[in-house]
Amino acid sequence: MLLRPSPTSVPAVLALAATVLVSCGPGAPTTDPGVVGAPAEQRLIALTDLDQRVARVGYRLSVANAALCPAVRNSAGWLLHAASQYSSELRPHAVARFGLDGDLPGLLAAPEGSAAARAGLRRGDLILAVDGVALVRGVDRRAAVFEGLEANINRLDQALARGPVGISYRRDGNDHTASVAPQRACGYDVQLDPSDDLNAKANGERLFITTAMAGFAATDDELAIILGHELAHHVLEHHAWHDAETRGRQTQTVPALSDAPGGPERQADRVGLYLAARAGFDTAIAPAFWRRFGAYNWRVRYPQWGHPSAEARARALETAQAEITALRDAGEPLVP
Repeated sequence: MLLRPSPTSVPAVLALAATVLVSCGPGAPTTDPGVVGAPAEQRLIALTDLDQRVARVGYRLSVANAALCPAVRNSAGWLLHAASQYSSELRPHAVARFGLDGDLPGLLAAPEGSAAARAGLRRGDLILAVDGVALVRGVDRRAAVFEGLEANINRLDQALARGPVGISYRRDGNDHTASVAPQRACGYDVQLDPSDDLNAKANGERLFITTAMAGFAATDDELAIILGHELAHHVLEHHAWHDAETRGRQTQTVPALSDAPGGPERQADRVGLYLAARAGFDTAIAPAFWRRFGAYNWRVRYPQWGHPSAEARARALETAQAEITALRDAGEPLVP
């Protein structure tokens, strides 16, 4: 875990992300929290924009650090969602905006450089079949559910695990085909969770970040510092995922990095900075980010529950950044 909840309300600029939005990332149906305020369509737009940003940063971290991750997969790099995942209030707007239909996976994001983007796929495409086998639309339900989309995602994951796949998809009412050649990537999904807690965590299978925390990150570089820390918990094998191979993932032997001093959180801070640097993010901003976060949230100003204070983390990250700079100057690989 990276952060602790803030005892105060988030700033007004984050209120939409923190209290109105709901996650449409894998693992959670997008039920409406019932907050009165912005119209449903506006809430949907803000939600999906934040999801796409998290997906973009998570994709870069995942591909750049595949060699260090204990669980890996063949990835298209896309972020998928479905109409059935949305609440009854948001669903009509999601269908109209993205062309969704039942449990069929639609592309919410195809990050630049991803296998999906290279195949010509883009946001708004609706996947109909993989390797000639139709995906399941499912039945219409009023409640938001995830199981149907999850089953279709598992079918896609299993096909991608075998190598390039043929995809049938619909765009603007017309059906097309594409060949997707997957990339090697870390085998962990990134999930956006609705919460006004400024927090992020990892459980060995996924990385989680709250809407408040993703909104607090002012730039993709700051978001990479947060997600890199959580990915580092996986790289350091602080949590094990024992059923990885049942979901199109594979396990691999990686360098032993968990013997570094300082405990899990300090280890994840240092290794996470390396992971973000390997993905091309500006890691020199990390100390300033932690000082800004400490100034905003008094709870992280002081050490607690195995977490160093914000200032201690900032100083340690200055040391780690000096290591990264020295390695770059010497032309050496960035291996923590």
